[in-house]
Amino acid sequence: MKLHGLILLLLAGFAPVSAEACRPFGSYTFVEDKAGGIWFTEGDNNAVSRLAQDGTVKSFRLPTPNAEPISLALDRRGNVWLVESDAAKIGRLGQDGKIVEYASTDGHPVMVAVDSKGEAWFAQMAGNHAADQGEAHAGHGQPFISKVGRIAAGRMTDYPLDEGWPTSIAIDRSDRVWVSILVPSADPKEKIASRGKLAQLGRDGRWRVVFERERSCPMNLTPAPDGSLWFSDHCRGTIERQRANGPRQVFRPHPDSFAQKMSLAPDGTLWFADSGRNKLGRITSKGRIEYIDRPDETDPPFAVLATRRGDLVFSEFYNYNINRLTKSGEFVEHLVNLGERHNGREAREGEVCLVKFASRIVDKQEMDRRRAEEVRLGRLKPATDGAERLAEQKCLSCHDARRLLLSRRSDWSPSIGRMQEYMQIRNVAPLTVEEKQTLVRYFNTNYSFGR
Repeated sequence: MKLHGLILLLLAGFAPVSAEACRPFGSYTFVEDKAGGIWFTEGDNNAVSRLAQDGTVKSFRLPTPNAEPISLALDRRGNVWLVESDAAKIGRLGQDGKIVEYASTDGHPVMVAVDSKGEAWFAQMAGNHAADQGEAHAGHGQPFISKVGRIAAGRMTDYPLDEGWPTSIAIDRSDRVWVSILVPSADPKEKIASRGKLAQLGRDGRWRVVFERERSCPMNLTPAPDGSLWFSDHCRGTIERQRANGPRQVFRPHPDSFAQKMSLAPDGTLWFADSGRNKLGRITSKGRIEYIDRPDETDPPFAVLATRRGDLVFSEFYNYNINRLTKSGEFVEHLVNLGERHNGREAREGEVCLVKFASRIVDKQEMDRRRAEEVRLGRLKPATDGAERLAEQKCLSCHDARRLLLSRRSDWSPSIGRMQEYMQIRNVAPLTVEEKQTLVRYFNTNYSFGR
């Protein structure tokens, strides 16, 4: 079924055409290569891409459909390592443009980092969509496994966690592997009563817990050149710096702030995407917290990257465009132009769309028009079976209403499956089989496209 009224702006010389566009979700991750190129993930286009300094973009499609790339890392040889979360694979894009995939088991990889030897380390949450849908797991013979994995010389080694799951992973300049861990409360009524850990993992598989504390959910591990380690803790409303030898520094952003992602600039400034207040935040080298207002009519920032030349690159929740805050304070919007994409025609692959476009996917404007009142009030469509109340109780504990209302899905089954995992993080009681069926039916009826 075609979605009428959605327009795609094509390259100069091409006429506009209609398209069934997927959700316009921005990049999850940016990394900068030695030439100053910016690599970024494209979940909806099932690709990883590179924005060159001249503004051109080259895209590399993933071999596995609907893989959902969400994390990137570069090794010293220029290979790009990537997490394919929904495919449960770790990919490596070589200099020859070919992608090699390494399959993981029993869970969703969520983040990858590379050490000086070129070995890839990745964090994995327990569970996968296949398990949610009653299909068998492969490999470990266990229903779930939270772990850190390492790929060396083409072989994968697992380092399981004894409890909880890793929320982020980072490798410092001394090649030490750092992992932040969340241990949720066993009582679903306790919304914030989780334990947080910061740990080091050795190649021998031994874990060393640096600290463990209650009411804590550390994430966003960001190593500094001096051996210290930055991280955020939303449960405590803090951004902290664990010094190699010395007391831990605690910074307290605005109470409504949420540090979605963080990046350390060469001058020692720590930048963070404040998705809670729709701002860019930073902690200066002198320890001062500052906020930068963004232009009106913009969506919350998501991924951030402080470049070597002093700019800040960031993505937005609902837009494909790549944004840049220059060193001089000017906001620049990079229009993602992909000239090699199927002659301007869209290739549908379930939730993943392959689209050629010159400026941006503008169907969000049409969505806002059609759902203006819902988006403004943050209310879901009513349902006779009370499905919207179930969605408010379960789904809105993990995602804000605006994100749900502006999502574009051809089938909500995988998304509801992923929400199950977020519910565990938020200490919300998991969905029953009947509740999941109710929610999938409700969202597919009211919030699906291209079916």
